[in-house]
Amino acid sequence: MAGRLLNARVITQSSDTRIRFRPAQLRDVILLQGLQRRCFAGSQAYGLVTLLALYFWSRSHIIIASVGERVVGCAVGDSDHGQTRVLNLCVDPDFRRLGIATVLLTSIENHFGDPFVTLMVEDKNVGAQALYRLHGYLPVSDLRNYYGRNRHGILMQLHRPTNPAPR
Repeated sequence: MAGRLLNARVITQSSDTRIRFRPAQLRDVILLQGLQRRCFAGSQAYGLVTLLALYFWSRSHIIIASVGERVVGCAVGDSDHGQTRVLNLCVDPDFRRLGIATVLLTSIENHFGDPFVTLMVEDKNVGAQALYRLHGYLPVSDLRNYYGRNRHGILMQLHRPTNPAPR
């Protein structure tokens, strides 16, 4: 897969459980489809064709979190014209509240390093909104029916100041 390699990170959940973070490999795509089904209802879950297209798309990057052979989280992002988009972020319901989403989100932000990062979140997903606000994302627009009838989206954006050039 195109892109820079993520330095592997590990979170220790307990003495015998390690959560590992790494770029997705082709063999992970089928596991990602199962994760999507556990995390999202119906048509919001990415299917196999979409996941394969994102895997092979040169502008995208997929990071996974795993425990042993089980994929428990993923983040999908892309970059274009100095702006990163977080296309998808999900954590298995059995592994939430362990800091996995934070590592995945910051890994996508840092992978691309763009000054602007945007993402969409459903208006009813207050947990995700709180996470994004905690990381400096601000709502910039509402999109009616973005996720389907009476399922509205909120466009959120993070502006990361660029470091001034040394003098």
